[in-house]
Amino acid sequence: MRDSLDLLLDAGGERAVRDEWERVAGAGVPGAGVRRDAGHAPHLTVAERDEVAADVDASLDALVAHLPLTLHLGAPVVLGAPGRRVVARVVAPTPELLALHAEAARLLGPEGGPPWSAPGRWVPHLTVTGRLTDDQVVPALGAVGAPYDVVGARLRRWMPTTRTLRDL
Repeated sequence: MRDSLDLLLDAGGERAVRDEWERVAGAGVPGAGVRRDAGHAPHLTVAERDEVAADVDASLDALVAHLPLTLHLGAPVVLGAPGRRVVARVVAPTPELLALHAEAARLLGPEGGPPWSAPGRWVPHLTVTGRLTDDQVVPALGAVGAPYDVVGARLRRWMPTTRTLRDL
């Protein structure tokens, strides 16, 4: 698991995504909404790194100047490998969202992240449900509703080695 910087939604956006998770679960597909702990909230991962230097962490607080951001949750997309699929919503890459991503990448440094998270290669998405077998993909897609907008309202860091969340 990698350290991540996550964009969390306002209350209305979180409710809308959780409703979608419930629709997917209601279609008989294991959904992201099964877990209810505070750390498991609808989010868009803005950046990931294998490790974040301690002296960089404090500088990340400056990223909140980019908020709030309107996010357009578009069409569903299927990610992952056979037998371990993820259904997500593509998030429209607006100039404001790309600016947040680029600034986060600059602050975190170019090394230590997965190739798909680098500026110019990033596919912003919000997970609807994951760890699906290939047979579960079609019912999951059928339960996803029409595109809609939400608001990205706050940022947090996930530090898996200590299992710690820190709001910025």
